[in-house]
Amino acid sequence: MFIAGLFAVGIPAISLAAEPVRLTDGGKLKFSPTHDADGKSIIYVELEKPTLLRLMRLDLETKKKAPLHEKAASSEFEPCFSRQSPLYAFARLKGPLSVAICIRNRQTGAEVEIPPAEGFSGLRSPALTSDGKRMAYIFPDGGGGRLLSVASDGSDRRELADGSSINNWPDYSPDGKHIVFGSTRDGNYEIYLMPAEGGAAQRLTDSPFQDIRPRFSPDGKRIAFVSHRDGNAELYVMDRDGSNIRRITDHAERDDYPVWDPAGEYLIAVCERGGKHDLYQIPVTGDKP
Repeated sequence: MFIAGLFAVGIPAISLAAEPVRLTDGGKLKFSPTHDADGKSIIYVELEKPTLLRLMRLDLETKKKAPLHEKAASSEFEPCFSRQSPLYAFARLKGPLSVAICIRNRQTGAEVEIPPAEGFSGLRSPALTSDGKRMAYIFPDGGGGRLLSVASDGSDRRELADGSSINNWPDYSPDGKHIVFGSTRDGNYEIYLMPAEGGAAQRLTDSPFQDIRPRFSPDGKRIAFVSHRDGNAELYVMDRDGSNIRRITDHAERDDYPVWDPAGEYLIAVCERGGKHDLYQIPVTGDKP
């Protein structure tokens, strides 16, 4: 159940890139890639065994991989890094269906934990501002998911969106002024943009099929996301206001979990090829419609 929970009409202009370049091998289930602060490595999640999700580091120059936390005894997943501070965050399994979020200083090792509520409670989807001062995350509540933010020391918790719908996958704009996220508030999952301090949300996509996992480009002008609008999970890019939607991948198998490279020229994503899951690098710029 825990692993299954990780997967969660317009015709866009199609701008298909070249076949993705594979960065990892082995084919194990992988999730949630992100760049570390200096952009030289990718941190991602790998299903090491049926009961353990492990954070892994892939060195982009040597292509060598190693556990980020060698001594982690429980599942860790959904990593995110601050670009301008030594902080990063991730989710940690505390017990059956009980998930906390940890904010760690990569220089000192000091850690702040945002604990789950009592009973079955799983905090999800941490997202740090570039300066590391605040973190957004999801608190599942009843049949919905509340979008919250908190200072990086664990204080000053604020509710940005209530749990009347399912909200998920928040991501801060590079300047920290806005949050893009997925929500079911209008039926199925669509992509929304809202002020980082809360307020009215602007709907960016309108599809009868799921639009999920949005991620800002490094310059804040574009948003990558995953959509099922063409039959299966493919990667798309749109302008910040929801216009100019372009399909980036075209494959019968699943392309998921996009994240931008620091220069905004590529997406790194989990691609399924031949039933195996690995990280691939996918060009975005320079494509012709």
